[in-house]
Amino acid sequence: MPGKAPRKPAPPNAAPAGPTDRRGHRPRLPLPTPGTKSEAVTECALQLRKIGDKLNVRQRILNLIAKLLCPGTQDCLE
Repeated sequence: MPGKAPRKPAPPNAAPAGPTDRRGHRPRLPLPTPGTKSEAVTECALQLRKIGDKLNVRQRILNLIAKLLCPGTQDCLE
């Protein structure tokens, strides 16, 4: 009875870009300087607002679908 076909060897892993320590971890990013901290806070606030806007649109769409599927009753939403 013939045996199984041999497995293909795994491709070599690509080395991560950038320096790593002896455990393979990348170094931490430097802390922002006071001048760039306000820019980072502003960017973070903009990103959070975009995420909130997307969630708000999703919730409005779900509410519209619920109203279309359950006309005249609010029991369907609870």
